[in-house]
Amino acid sequence: MQGKSGWEKQKEEETNEETGKRREEKEKKKKQKKEKTMEVKKVAEEWEIWKEEEEAAKSEKEAKKLVLEQLHKWIKVFGKKQSERMLTQKIWNHAIDVKKGFVLRKGKVYPLSREEREEVRELIREQLRKEYIWPSKSPQMVLVFFIGKKYGKKQIV
Repeated sequence: MQGKSGWEKQKEEETNEETGKRREEKEKKKKQKKEKTMEVKKVAEEWEIWKEEEEAAKSEKEAKKLVLEQLHKWIKVFGKKQSERMLTQKIWNHAIDVKKGFVLRKGKVYPLSREEREEVRELIREQLRKEYIWPSKSPQMVLVFFIGKKYGKKQIV
């Protein structure tokens, strides 16, 4: 087997050089794309912050109309966003362990109409979203039923 001639070596070096240049250009384009993406994300975050601030201001104005003037110094807690959050978890929040020998009581199951079932599902979704409730590990259930109101609508109890 013979060694490579001069022109073959030169051609191989040129090919390696071109490959290196293409790789560098690709990396440069990737970096530029990443930087652009970061800029877009930053702008989107700023818009989101502005939107949240605008909604908070709107919510605060609405709350001022509904809340007594004596309570206006605490108006922020009456806003929609503040009212939809729970306090942070504390060390004294814990599971409730049942006593030995505890027997689950099976309650009566009341049939619900399709509209009532959908309303219960929506209530649960909303309460989970706000983190007012968490998925339970307990096999025990909670009774939910509806009562009729004067104006014809039913309310969950």
